[in-house]
Amino acid sequence: MTTRTQRQSNIELLRILATCMVIILHYNSVTGGGFFTVQDGSPNQFILVALESISIPAVNIFVIITGYFLCKTNVRDFMKPLGLVAQVIVFAVITFAIGRIFVPQNANIDTLFEYLFSSNWYVYIFFALYLISPFINVMWDKLNPSGKRILLAFVMILFSIYPTLIDILKYWSGRQLNGSSTIGLEGSQAGYTIVNFVVLYLIGAYIRDNDKKTDKNKTLSAYFICLCLNMAWAYADGIRQGKNIYDTVAWNYSNPFVIAEAALLFMLFREIKVKNGRLINIFAGASFTVYVLHLRFIGFFKISEFAARNPAILILHLIACVIGLYLACTICYFAYSVVAKPVAKFVSGKMGSLRTFSI
Repeated sequence: MTTRTQRQSNIELLRILATCMVIILHYNSVTGGGFFTVQDGSPNQFILVALESISIPAVNIFVIITGYFLCKTNVRDFMKPLGLVAQVIVFAVITFAIGRIFVPQNANIDTLFEYLFSSNWYVYIFFALYLISPFINVMWDKLNPSGKRILLAFVMILFSIYPTLIDILKYWSGRQLNGSSTIGLEGSQAGYTIVNFVVLYLIGAYIRDNDKKTDKNKTLSAYFICLCLNMAWAYADGIRQGKNIYDTVAWNYSNPFVIAEAALLFMLFREIKVKNGRLINIFAGASFTVYVLHLRFIGFFKISEFAARNPAILILHLIACVIGLYLACTICYFAYSVVAKPVAKFVSGKMGSLRTFSI
């Protein structure tokens, strides 16, 4: 999901992990998924809540990777984001057409719009971030190290910590508090915004500017502290308030703990040494297709039939689901590439100098 001239297999491995995290999030949350199947207070619920807390930084990880690699270049290729949108459109139309043939009662225009837009909200915000990122870079490069730290502190306070405090107040008081957030009229929107993406992009740029070895033990300890606090927060929101445990501010993308988890995981994987990462790079290349397409296949795994059984079966089924979906979508990626690469090459040739821009 990110652009770079040279692949680093340790970061590609992180991309694969983040993609698997996205699958886990949807294993839990799709209709008939884990959260709708397990009993409150059961070991299975604890497992799913733990996995949700581990997996929730997935999208943030992708954006931090983007900031880390794109912050050092101001050349942008229109074909890259257009290629992502084209892939969304192609798979949306194909899967919608198949649905119309085999399950016509469940495939209408709203279904098509879901496949095109709501299921792939990330793509459109990423498109916007990609195009404005060179201008962010110019601003960032003009700052001295102190100015960069101050800016990062301000954006974290204004667009993560403060909005999260407002979300907590809304959640616990039951009031709307419209207009009180620094992000939008209705609040933080759980981080599904270009504002959160810019914050994460700047974090990636800051890590790149301070590209030095970190203490792995301290980083890992900080990660586990954030993870445990976030998980405890989810239970506090759910159990103590007598509400659905899955309706929690703890799992907002803009939550500072979720942002910290993403940054710390990135810093950990940055230190990993991978000698021969060819296979990793191949599977990482399919990660965007997995992201786009896995929701079309996940229903075939009949989650509700396995999630409520004993914990071992739940874990085995979830692992099988993640591996099966990744492999199935990877096959689709290679099939798509056979057709898409020549088309992209032809379009690129027609666009000529209009293909790229730089500042």
